[in-house]
Amino acid sequence: MGNVIADKFLFDEVLFQRELKQQNQPLSTFKTTLKDGHDYLIEEFKSGENIELIVKKQGWFIDRLLVFAWQQFVDSEDYSLVAVGGYGRSELMLASDIDLMILEKRWANKDNKQQVSSFLTFLWDFGLEVGHSVRTVKECQYEAKNDITIMTNIMESRLLCGNKKIYEKMRKATNSKKFWPARKYFESKLIEQKTRHEKYNDSESKLEPNIKESPGGLRDIQMISWVAKRHFDNIDLSSLVKQKFLTKEEYRLLESGRNLLWRVRFALHMTTNRREDRLLFEYQRPVAELMGFTSKDNKGIEEFMKMYFKSIREISRLNEMLLQHFQEEIIYKKRKEKIIPINARFQKRNDYIEVVNKNIFKRYPFALFEIFLLCQQNPTTKGVRASTIRLIRSNLNLIDDDFRNDIRNQSLFIEIIKQPNLVGHKFRMMHRYGVLGAYMPTFAAIEGQMQFDLFHIFTVDEHILTVIQNLRLFGTDAYKEKFPICNGITKKLPKLELLYLAGLFHDIAKGRGGDHAKLGIKDALDFCKLHRLSDYDSKLVAWLVEKHLLISKTAQREDIDDPVVIKRFANEVRDQNHLDYLHILTVADICGTNPELWNSWKSTQLTNLYQHTLYELRRGNEKPILKKERIKDTKQESLVLIADKNLLEQSIFGLWKTVDDDYFLRHNSDEIAWHTQGILKHKNKAEPLVLVMKNSSRGGSLIFVYMQDRKNIFATTTRAIEKLGLTVVDAKIITNRRDFTLDTFVVLENDGALIKNNERSNEVKNRILKDLKSTTNIVDQGNWLENRQLKSFNLPTHVTFESDENNNRTIMEVSTIDRPGILSRIGLAMDMCGAKLQNAKIATYGERAEDIFYLQNDENKMIEDPMKFECLKSSIIDALS
Repeated sequence: MGNVIADKFLFDEVLFQRELKQQNQPLSTFKTTLKDGHDYLIEEFKSGENIELIVKKQGWFIDRLLVFAWQQFVDSEDYSLVAVGGYGRSELMLASDIDLMILEKRWANKDNKQQVSSFLTFLWDFGLEVGHSVRTVKECQYEAKNDITIMTNIMESRLLCGNKKIYEKMRKATNSKKFWPARKYFESKLIEQKTRHEKYNDSESKLEPNIKESPGGLRDIQMISWVAKRHFDNIDLSSLVKQKFLTKEEYRLLESGRNLLWRVRFALHMTTNRREDRLLFEYQRPVAELMGFTSKDNKGIEEFMKMYFKSIREISRLNEMLLQHFQEEIIYKKRKEKIIPINARFQKRNDYIEVVNKNIFKRYPFALFEIFLLCQQNPTTKGVRASTIRLIRSNLNLIDDDFRNDIRNQSLFIEIIKQPNLVGHKFRMMHRYGVLGAYMPTFAAIEGQMQFDLFHIFTVDEHILTVIQNLRLFGTDAYKEKFPICNGITKKLPKLELLYLAGLFHDIAKGRGGDHAKLGIKDALDFCKLHRLSDYDSKLVAWLVEKHLLISKTAQREDIDDPVVIKRFANEVRDQNHLDYLHILTVADICGTNPELWNSWKSTQLTNLYQHTLYELRRGNEKPILKKERIKDTKQESLVLIADKNLLEQSIFGLWKTVDDDYFLRHNSDEIAWHTQGILKHKNKAEPLVLVMKNSSRGGSLIFVYMQDRKNIFATTTRAIEKLGLTVVDAKIITNRRDFTLDTFVVLENDGALIKNNERSNEVKNRILKDLKSTTNIVDQGNWLENRQLKSFNLPTHVTFESDENNNRTIMEVSTIDRPGILSRIGLAMDMCGAKLQNAKIATYGERAEDIFYLQNDENKMIEDPMKFECLKSSIIDALS
């Protein structure tokens, strides 16, 4: 490392050697020295010391400790101690692994091997996390030839102490370009990076990034260094400026990005007191504070993460550009170039589009848009050539108000979103190269913007681009099976570009404070009018932005089996055209928020709402269908569906007479047939009946409970369901005239899947049956199960009430932090306060649970007693505290 970074306050060699001699307890001395050294570096970090210097000091400090430890245990000339990997690069954080290779002579003495073993044990004992290998020169040669990772480690190696000749022999033996010629090395590393990026969804904007491995992370910078080292025999990034692979400004960006990642990683190690590369939610607040973002609300975290995301996007772009430069230098240089003219401004070189000369963008600023349109129209184009990417970036200043008001640029933008292919892909490219943010200052404002919650897993800009990509893909055959309704609607929509514009603007006002849907209306209208869209089209886009949450809220919070709800919703969407556009946008939005949110239950809910509304819109002013007619039709359909023809109609209608009309309005005919068949075959009425339907028309698995009514049935059943690792998404509770309860629960596995097989189905049935038959009081719920992510959030429980006079019931909403056990605790509180549950809608938004309960009093009427409201509110808040 050299004396340049030697620091006596960090490690005083003279004092250290004196203590070793005086105390005669090397382990204690090494432990104390390591702790004191790290405490000193932590204080340096807190005081704002340059991170490059801190990293170098840490490397030098560990070097000195290892050399002294080696001298304590190894006195043989049969070995060399070599730093490899990150340690070989002298890039150590507080708790980084210490990667070592111990080189040995071919016929090393057995006693000397024991010395090495004792040395390695000692390193662990005094507190170092060591990764090591022991190899001969021949073994290094063999391993390096067959494993690119080992070859890379050896490329970065440096001698710490021991036999210098063995080390030099190893370097010479492994330096042959025959092992890994530059081209083979580059192609293998490119595949390695692609695989790593795919593991992290090819996104640098996920909200719990891996500092090292995610796209735009430290590994992307190291990738550049490795390829440069193999090709140019130079690992110093600054040398790429001399090689004209990087400009001075690009090198500055790369260096500042790396230094930011180093600071974040160092702060992570300080926070966790161990090696940790994942910037998890529970670490983001303390790391943000160590980085100087000290706001006590979430604003500080969001500002810190915005800085982080913008920085890694730059690293990701530079990685793309430099690897393309290397591709041209390493792969294409000796090939005959294939140049195909496109027009007067652009040509394709080796399948990459480029400008014909470096002044094109200055002379024709509209070419900054034209290049992306040409990429769409020439789908064989692999991308933009690195030199042209650099020119795009250096000419972004041309995108000003004059540029935005130029009809040529406006027309080109609209033409890009009208293309039949690659709309989402080219928007991402425009974003990556800075063009989208330069053209749309409103978009630039949300670049890197995160929301500190568990619901939105991407930054706002990444979410918007994912939504646009989803909107484009819905119309393809690849998405036909998973999204059949969306696929059919998309193919019929007259103007897909309006959908893309709605996707672009639906979250554009996030982070401004206030209702982002309302604030986004003006942005959308201004943009549409600027781009000369018709009044109808502009208003449709603005309406979609304003109402983009309407379908989700209606499906998740209201009873969509209620004709009144459907009529009100139909009045709000107005016509099928608005419904079609809004449905597609909603599905794309849900899938773009978190791909794991989309499951069969959500699909069925949204499909049912769409179909019920479409039917209502088509009926228009027709006379509403009478309840009696609906009930009669449902009964007839149910009768046909009853599979057991041995059941007498007299028995069936006798059973149906025990339930109110509401039962037939709230259940599908297939559910009614299933219930009826099960109840009539159940002979022992003193025992509960529990049925499980693995796959239902509601998009989830169904659990049906039929038994004599008593307290705590809902609480007991939901507790058993929660213990089984299932999630309740909907519940319908009916009590018949014989005082029997008919409870139907729609459930999903925790991963959103249906109950898959009979074994699982029997497990569910038997567990619920056992708990319902138990006489044990379930009041004691035990402690909450801890979730690492939820520790970062402190959400108070809120309970609110409103009257549903049309259905003579009370709607109670409970908002709280999401944890297993919520429903059973709420169920106990409802029983204690004398509230009868009729229906429940369960919704989870990341860390938040927002559950809707439809209640009545003991007389099957709307709750109006203030004391009962107070009882429910205080009991639920206490139960969930």
